[in-house]
Amino acid sequence: MKKTLVPKFGLWTAVAMVVGIVIGSGIFFKADDVLVATGGSLPFTLLAWVIGGVIMLVSVYAFSFAAARVLKSNGVIDYIEAGYGKRVGYYVGWFLSWIYYPSLVGVLAWISGLYTTVLFNLAGGVNPSNASSTWIFAGVYIVGAFVLNFLSPILSGKFQVSAMVIKLVPVSLIAI
Repeated sequence: MKKTLVPKFGLWTAVAMVVGIVIGSGIFFKADDVLVATGGSLPFTLLAWVIGGVIMLVSVYAFSFAAARVLKSNGVIDYIEAGYGKRVGYYVGWFLSWIYYPSLVGVLAWISGLYTTVLFNLAGGVNPSNASSTWIFAGVYIVGAFVLNFLSPILSGKFQVSAMVIKLVPVSLIAI
């Protein structure tokens, strides 16, 4: 008996996930670094962001093309297996599981903790990145995200859509 792939998320949740990936924390966290790297030139800074956006669009197109061709549920691992074989897919899976995703989750939790510490001025005049409250919030965010995803993928999808809308407000203000 053949199993069919049943979508877990609707269109808005899928769009929110892509927007969340493309417009991550970097637009808030690295905007000043890009401006410094371009010598303070606003046109070059905007050009750098446009180039990054074009690269992301090409990446999204490539992934959508792979997703339309490989109808399996493991994402990148299945795409790699289809293109390069099971052995390479196995290595990519281990890399993603043991290096990439844990690092990504740690960095995102730390950035979220840092933003929270700065927002509520909880560092007590010290460097917020070294404040214990930053690390406490990072731990709370990691555990909270795990619990949310474990208990209800639908609820986590709704949270993702809400986060996308909230994120687009300051991005729109920055653009204006």
